[in-house]
Amino acid sequence: MNSRFSWQKFISIGLLFSFIIMMISGVILYIAPEGSLSRWIGWDVFKLTKTQWEQQHTLFSYIFIVFSILHILLINWDLLISYFTNGKFSFASYKELIIAVLITVWVFTGTLANIQPFKFILQLGDDISNSYSEQVVMPTVSDAEKLTLKEFSIQVYDIEYIEVKKILEKLNFSYITEDAVILDFCHKNAISPEELYQIINGQLMRESEMNED
Repeated sequence: MNSRFSWQKFISIGLLFSFIIMMISGVILYIAPEGSLSRWIGWDVFKLTKTQWEQQHTLFSYIFIVFSILHILLINWDLLISYFTNGKFSFASYKELIIAVLITVWVFTGTLANIQPFKFILQLGDDISNSYSEQVVMPTVSDAEKLTLKEFSIQVYDIEYIEVKKILEKLNFSYITEDAVILDFCHKNAISPEELYQIINGQLMRESEMNED
């Protein structure tokens, strides 16, 4: 049994795994809702938030680059050079190179110019991402999920924190502190910020109706 470490196998397998993670995260981010919306509705895939998928995609992209460079330099360098030379510096694979360059330029400029089929691909991703906002109720305060419970009470509902605290305690929520960030608070209570917003809204409306009666 040969137990010698194989750099070729290691690099090839590492390249494959980093490509798989990068591909999966890329598809997920393609259909993901906009950042603040994804936080507000508690959007996730396989229990990972959009931010976590962005982190995975970024890091594995760099890992993929490293493995690609190693693959070129340590495994395919001689073969790659042979594509461009045949004997003494004569150009061998000019047709393949020209076609590859043209395709690269076409995709790059076509995307910038927003022409078909690139326009359709980009628009499809936007349409899927925007579809998450349908039927979603959001406060007028931007990035409300980043506020503390105290700030949330004052800026969103225009009431004192103590009033919201009473509602949350009545509904058996946990981790109720005035400096708790809404996003963290909701995560610990296994709900989305939107659900919290709807719950408090509903409770305040019921209390208002009871007071009127």
